[in-house]
Amino acid sequence: MSNITENRLNTTISAADLTAINTAIATISGKLPVASLDEGQRSDFNSIDVNNKVFIEDVITELGVSGTGIVPGFISTTNLQNDLALYEQADAIEAALMNLVQKVSDIKRICGHEGYGTALAVYRIYDAANQAGVPGAKQGYDKLKARFSNTGAGRQPDSGTL
Repeated sequence: MSNITENRLNTTISAADLTAINTAIATISGKLPVASLDEGQRSDFNSIDVNNKVFIEDVITELGVSGTGIVPGFISTTNLQNDLALYEQADAIEAALMNLVQKVSDIKRICGHEGYGTALAVYRIYDAANQAGVPGAKQGYDKLKARFSNTGAGRQPDSGTL
């Protein structure tokens, strides 16, 4: 359970900042080439690991050295170079976005942990007040206990896990 007096993130994102963030996300999305895969393609298409990337680089080098007399004209060296260049660009963008996604996930986890821990502590206070007969506590307790109606007979409410 969280320490209910600890509040690591006692802030919100202003409406202006949220708008700026969403605009920046839309701008990034709009600058990327249109591309999407279905689930089958995501599992079937080859990916590039370090060895595959080196292989593509080696092929591009060989095409430049001796490809003219060996490789048919319908194989486009330019297309291959563009594929590799776009892959490298997308890889760098993905790394930056993955760091950003991790940051957003961490923010959500911290807020969820603190919020749920505090809410659970308040619920337990209502429970104790209800059991002690404090006026007005029963109505609040009855409303809040609905969260735990499906936790199983005799099982205690969550210990602070989300």
